[in-house]
Amino acid sequence: MNDSPHIPFATLMADIHRMFSTSLYRQLKADGINLSRSQWRILTHLRTQDGLTQSELAERLLIEKAPAGTLIDKLEAAGLVERRPDPNDRRANRVFITVKSEPLLPLIEQTVTELKMQCMAGISEEEQHQLNQTLTRIHLNLQAIRNPSATTEETG
Repeated sequence: MNDSPHIPFATLMADIHRMFSTSLYRQLKADGINLSRSQWRILTHLRTQDGLTQSELAERLLIEKAPAGTLIDKLEAAGLVERRPDPNDRRANRVFITVKSEPLLPLIEQTVTELKMQCMAGISEEEQHQLNQTLTRIHLNLQAIRNPSATTEETG
């Protein structure tokens, strides 16, 4: 490990993200699941909490509402999600997983798990736990930078 070249933090994070996403996309495609990284992320967010609005999905994906709408349009055209009017806000639609997407979700989850196991080869459970804690802290710090008023409200 000491002979490894030093990779700057930002480069390391960007490269890991890109390589993981590319590997996952290729494996899903090989399994016959033709979804982009952002599309499968929408499905996984909906699996956790079905019926989110386009705005809520955009916020969770860290993208603007218009690109989120385009992603939802494509998933809807493929029959994987459907929009339904929000009963409390006539300006909003909620997005729901369809029956057609349900068989894909366990396959996506299994592929993600297998790729994660491959990524973590040679890393002890304790090191994985510490890595997760560290990355979670970085994530929270970046959220605070992105939206300082939210962390002030939460802690104040």
